[in-house]
Amino acid sequence: MKTQRQNSNFKNTFAGIFMIAVAFLTGGNVHAQTQKMGAGLTGSASLQQDPYNAISSFSPVFNQGKTYIRWLASNDEKDGIFIVERSADGVDFQALGFKDRVGSPLCVNLFYSFIDEEPISGVNYYRLMSVGTDQTYTYSDVVRVRTDVVNTSNPSNSALVETEK
Repeated sequence: MKTQRQNSNFKNTFAGIFMIAVAFLTGGNVHAQTQKMGAGLTGSASLQQDPYNAISSFSPVFNQGKTYIRWLASNDEKDGIFIVERSADGVDFQALGFKDRVGSPLCVNLFYSFIDEEPISGVNYYRLMSVGTDQTYTYSDVVRVRTDVVNTSNPSNSALVETEK
């Protein structure tokens, strides 16, 4: 079991790596560091909204104390990162982690995954921010996962997943 100090060290290390990635993707504009991760990025970095959203499927699933997040990127030609964000209220999102975005000129579908090891008890809201090296971004739909609902037909999966648009 991780200690409080190990968790703190991980969060500090992650925050540093995240800000380096943002600085790289925004051409060195690190003003985004003074904003909240994820949600504040678009207002302070020189990112432009991408009219094409490559995220065609986004499905977090809670199982045995963890939320398993999977998404599908269809015909995505851009390199960059996917930032996984979580919120307790559906408004203020915090970055949990990121995955490299693998662009391909071929018409292929790519699956990505991420595990939220310590979801919030009760309701969790998840979304993805897709950031390209061309300084464009887009968000997925917000998906709500309830971790406090007991499903009697399948006790190992005790969550309710709802998409909000």
